[in-house]
Amino acid sequence: MSAARAVISQRKNGREVQLDLHGYSTETALWLSREVVETAWERGCDRVVMIHGSKHVATPAASGQTGQGRTKWALRQALSRGEFNRWAEPPKSGSHDRKAVSDRLGLALKSNPKPDPGSPWPEPPEPEYDRERRRD
Repeated sequence: MSAARAVISQRKNGREVQLDLHGYSTETALWLSREVVETAWERGCDRVVMIHGSKHVATPAASGQTGQGRTKWALRQALSRGEFNRWAEPPKSGSHDRKAVSDRLGLALKSNPKPDPGSPWPEPPEPEYDRERRRD
């Protein structure tokens, strides 16, 4: 199985994409999320679900702190700042699944008037650290 298949999977007749970010630094997870959201939009998908873990981390860490939840809150902040606006519905649209007590962030994508289902998925880098994948 290629790294892309292990990290990126399509569901619901190809309309939803899941991206598993376990094993990546926050910076790499943000980069890969942007790439996958853009490609999913290009392919005409409706939704991208980014699995980041840290289900029970309900508030962001204090500035400068490290530990669980960094990727979770960095993704939510990127959404709030509009970093996904080119491809996803606006943050205040109510279309996204971004509950604080969750291990994933679901983005509702804008409709693409000229989708290309053959657009290649980005090739994810090798995980930066080994970590047991938890499915809560």
